Amino acid sequence: MRRAGAIAVGLTLTFLITACTPTPAPVTPRHGDSAGVQGMPVEQISTAPVLRLADGLTPPTSRWFSSLVFSADPQPVYPYPLAFGPRMDGFTLQLPPVAVTATTIAAPLTGGLSVGLDASEFTVTAYDPVSVTMQYADAAGPIADVTIAEGAGTVGVRTITDTTLALGGSLDSVSESVWTVVVDGEEYGILSPGARAEGSTLTVPAGSAAQVFAVPDGGSPAAWATAVGDPVTAVTVAASTDSVTARTQLTYEGAGRTVLVPFAGHDACTPDARLGTFTTPYGDATPCVADGLEWTVPVIEAASRYDFDGIDEAPRTALVTQLGIDIGAVTPAPADTYFGGKSVARTAALLSLAASLGEDELADLAADALAGQLEPWLDPRACATASERCFVYDDRLHLVVGKPAAFGAEDGNDHHFHYGYFLTAAAILAAYRPETSDALRPVMDALVADIAAGAGDVPEIRVFDPYRGHSWAAGLAPFSDGNNQESSSEAVAAWNGLALWADVTGDAALAERATWLLSAEADAATRLWLEPDDLPAGYGHSIVSLSWSDKRDYATWFSAEPSAILGIQLLPLGPVSLEYLADDPERVAANVADAGGGAAFAGPLGDSVAQYAALSGADGLAAAEAWAAAVSADDLDDGTSLSSVLAWLTAVALHAQ
Repeated sequence: MRRAGAIAVGLTLTFLITACTPTPAPVTPRHGDSAGVQGMPVEQISTAPVLRLADGLTPPTSRWFSSLVFSADPQPVYPYPLAFGPRMDGFTLQLPPVAVTATTIAAPLTGGLSVGLDASEFTVTAYDPVSVTMQYADAAGPIADVTIAEGAGTVGVRTITDTTLALGGSLDSVSESVWTVVVDGEEYGILSPGARAEGSTLTVPAGSAAQVFAVPDGGSPAAWATAVGDPVTAVTVAASTDSVTARTQLTYEGAGRTVLVPFAGHDACTPDARLGTFTTPYGDATPCVADGLEWTVPVIEAASRYDFDGIDEAPRTALVTQLGIDIGAVTPAPADTYFGGKSVARTAALLSLAASLGEDELADLAADALAGQLEPWLDPRACATASERCFVYDDRLHLVVGKPAAFGAEDGNDHHFHYGYFLTAAAILAAYRPETSDALRPVMDALVADIAAGAGDVPEIRVFDPYRGHSWAAGLAPFSDGNNQESSSEAVAAWNGLALWADVTGDAALAERATWLLSAEADAATRLWLEPDDLPAGYGHSIVSLSWSDKRDYATWFSAEPSAILGIQLLPLGPVSLEYLADDPERVAANVADAGGGAAFAGPLGDSVAQYAALSGADGLAAAEAWAAAVSADDLDDGTSLSSVLAWLTAVALHAQ
């Protein structure tokens, strides 16, 4: 895996379209219909076992809890702000302590409160993007359902039979239905009306519930017990956009008014409803009493062209000259979906530049080159006879997979990164030559279904986590740190490509969804990766390059060089990048300095760092222009060209005027 990276039971994804907030309406997947996806050759490429999943459920790839289903030895998962360690006989719950080094901010599961259920197995029986339910059982049958959810203040245990919870410490009574347990200095609370406590066990009658929680700093078990509603059973997601904001709403089904914990930067709590403070790798988290969670981020509109209004003749001439060279040098795209996708998106950028400059002859040449690169991929049945530049449908993991599979794509890794490049290229070609749309649609619609829109047995918003506001990149997440995402910029580019495709095909519902995804991901890329303002003392850098469920790393999957660590948060630089990277020149300068300054321009992915430096002000732009005047095309990332570099620097200069 290079960068880790159904319909879900319990998921209702709705969109509120317009600023006047009409009643939400269910979204029916409109792209990549079931026949289109299943019309591809069926091939089970992945060898991953599906170990603990109820019949009829789509395997939950690319979720924060994917390891519950796929890992032979159950791995911890992280229903923020808690850590949850699944076991066959029960689970462990912890509010893990945060440890900081110069390169890592981490809070892995290291201990906590053991909750034994006298079970011998568990099975995932329901899930949505935010919550998951596991049914614990023994040889005699089901014992209890356990639900965890991001942002839920408690772990809910709903008993099916009379169940005795064996707790890893002595129970102290707070009231008739509330107890506490202290483990390793951390206080945990248990709320269970009608339960009977004895020593370190709690017997919960059949059909009842127990809710277990960690008591935060400044909180009290009694206050929590009063505020907690019924156990969460599922989480419903709703979203809307208007001309200014993109809004996310989460409803914690079954709970009513209860204790919820917004994720970092999504402060949905009023001061009088707060119940303490949790310390997490992502900053302090504030639990509060609420009916649900709701927040907004600035809206980002999809973009494929720069505004060259006011361009001087000299840079225009240089651009046109370089465009002719780069278009003439286009070769067939590499065979896999990652490098192949980068190649077709690179050519599409040349087409977009030529069209935006009014260079019709060059645009026609670029369109011809792009159509030729895409052509092998466009037959949905191609993999019946070919072994590369084609797609299959894996009917076991419910994935659309390109052959040959790259970086673990057969397991679901990085699909949005790969397919975003293809969607961008297809949208730019179809916008320039509308007559190509019919040939493009079967495969592109299948890619849309795979990463975002759903179809038949293909899940909606497969890779996106609405609670955190960003995507996950690992398909199976076989890690003790949960899931992760490295290239925040490629995730932004994916949703930009999705929105461009929705626009060119006239799908208003998909465009609304894509704009929400794009806006949320761009906000997260800024707040969590490139411009975090909550980095603790002892961490030695200005950015985070690899975000996990339980930690934040200054690292990549492929290089320890600072230029790569920053550069992977920037590529592919293009028109949409200006929408979210250009707001804080001082922070840009600090990030470039942290990567080594001008010396980073010659390192791995240094071309992205050099172009990013242009956003730091006049000196940074001059340094980037000097670098561009000397750089060789062979020294650029394979997803860009000298034409794109010149276009970026020209657009940055015009943007700064």
